[in-house]
Amino acid sequence: MSGPVQKDVREIKWRVDGIERSVDLLVRANRKEIQSDLMRFFGHSRDRIKVFLEIDGVKTVAAISRKLKMKKPNVSVRITELKDEGLVRIRSIRRSGYIYEKTEKVLILDIDRKLRKALSSRRS
Repeated sequence: MSGPVQKDVREIKWRVDGIERSVDLLVRANRKEIQSDLMRFFGHSRDRIKVFLEIDGVKTVAAISRKLKMKKPNVSVRITELKDEGLVRIRSIRRSGYIYEKTEKVLILDIDRKLRKALSSRRS
């Protein structure tokens, strides 16, 4: 890249990094309320919880559906719901299928741990 374009790209990256840090701070400051909202979003949908917990940035949608013994279209519907809620995003697209990963918001809020606990208490 040439000088001015490279400078513009660096400035854009710097601004995006600043925005992401600000969002992280806001998420942390409002952690309890956001966690509560997300737990309501997951509600009583065991399938939604199970699909979410299987997303690891490695498995394809087909692999998740096989592991959970769910139909692939049902897994895709749950993933779309999770995407719309900002909990997962596409990590890569391969010939074998789409691979999803969890967003930073999930890591900050420690949603995995809460959902595993909720799922295990429902089994009891």
